[in-house]
Amino acid sequence: MPMENTDPATTYDRLKSLILSGEMEVGQPLVERSLAARLGVSRTPVRETIFKLAREGLVRIVEGKGAFVATYTLEDMIEIYHVREGLEPIAARLACANVTLSELDYFNDELERLKAHPELRFEAPDEWMRIGHDFHMMFIRASHNSRIIQTIAGFQEQIDLSRGLGRIIVRTDSDSAAAEHLAILHALRARDPAAAEHAVRIHLQNGLKHRLSRFAQGRGPAATRIL
Repeated sequence: MPMENTDPATTYDRLKSLILSGEMEVGQPLVERSLAARLGVSRTPVRETIFKLAREGLVRIVEGKGAFVATYTLEDMIEIYHVREGLEPIAARLACANVTLSELDYFNDELERLKAHPELRFEAPDEWMRIGHDFHMMFIRASHNSRIIQTIAGFQEQIDLSRGLGRIIVRTDSDSAAAEHLAILHALRARDPAAAEHAVRIHLQNGLKHRLSRFAQGRGPAATRIL
């Protein structure tokens, strides 16, 4: 019998982590009783969490059928990339005036570490994707544009879910993505707004091309790249 734990924040964090990590697969039913037993909580925080995750786009609720981990279609993926391509290059341009040397040095070390240890792409894909996520959020926050930050943050969970849906990493795609990240970083370090904007735009366009290629080959839209 599940322990009576009614902390919705803890339940939310744990269930969200299961979804974003891919441990709970897309389309998987979310059964309150089973989740309560698995998480060691009562059904009430599970129910509250499901509704909250539905509002964030990570869960889909179908009337008369229940709740399911959201499935992202090709159209969803394209829409996400179009929004990112509209905002992230501008964020990078603005970030050139604000990003700190300590931030640039930190991510230079992280990206060079990945470059020196390519096996991490296959042995630790979650870490590989985390660094990509953190790098993008670094220059987005450094834009100091609250509306860009809020817009990206508003569907960040959907971006993360799209990253975590699969664990296929193609070496050439990962190599190009790593080089693109370093190009962005070098433009930021040079305080070159035009170069930073261009580097991010090219990076996102290549990311979408990669996803479309993987989708066409039947590997699904979520084949992994440093995004």
